[in-house]
Amino acid sequence: MQRSKLINYLDEYLQAKDFAYDPSVNGLQIEGFDEVEVVATSADASLDSIDAACELGADTLIVHHGLLWQGDDRSITGTFKDRVNAALEANLNLIAYHLPLDAHPKIGNNAFLCLLLGDGFSDYIVKGDKSSIAMRKVLNKPKSVGEICALLCKKLDCRVGIVGNVSEDFLLNDFAVCSGSGGSVIDKCRSPSFDALITGEINEQTYNAAIESGTVVFIVGHHASEQDGVRLLGENLAKTFNLTHHHLHFAYEKNIAWFE
Repeated sequence: MQRSKLINYLDEYLQAKDFAYDPSVNGLQIEGFDEVEVVATSADASLDSIDAACELGADTLIVHHGLLWQGDDRSITGTFKDRVNAALEANLNLIAYHLPLDAHPKIGNNAFLCLLLGDGFSDYIVKGDKSSIAMRKVLNKPKSVGEICALLCKKLDCRVGIVGNVSEDFLLNDFAVCSGSGGSVIDKCRSPSFDALITGEINEQTYNAAIESGTVVFIVGHHASEQDGVRLLGENLAKTFNLTHHHLHFAYEKNIAWFE
């Protein structure tokens, strides 16, 4: 299919125009082949992702975290130069969608995390408002802390950190879900009405707010929490347009070495 047709479809499907406040430059970031036949997807436009996409014969790489961000230094130097050069030399299209991929109600990062939790009701954390990005999931049947940890570790291929003075058999029912750096969901609530938060990473403020409010926080890693929205998008493209799709999975946080 024509690259222009693909971009038009993605802009419409992800409703990118509704996220004008997104710091990401959403859409086509590097122009490559006019014809799209083989699409690779990855959470990040790292050199690993670009090289892997090229090795698989992809003409297009779609990512959640692209190379171009509003307000960034646009000088093409260092590792940024290496990534840009790798894409240009391969004539690889680089396409990025940030908040539109977090907030999409069907294939978004937060929608996927809600789906993992099991049967129940889900909506945006501000009901019906996709601009709130984060979502809320109320389970039909509560799950224990241990069950949720095992589920997240298996499905996201990650390690899970927990903030909160709870045991493995402590039951939870009402979840806030915000991929990436989602601690602000708790930071902004002096008295959170949900039992727990699932997110990628937190800061000191979130840690203290969680402890003081009695909210359990599951920390799965920024990358781990945002790898599946773009994967589902690639699967959608393969099915809709009969394209070849390869998803590039990197367990970055799981492989970090820790010392005590």
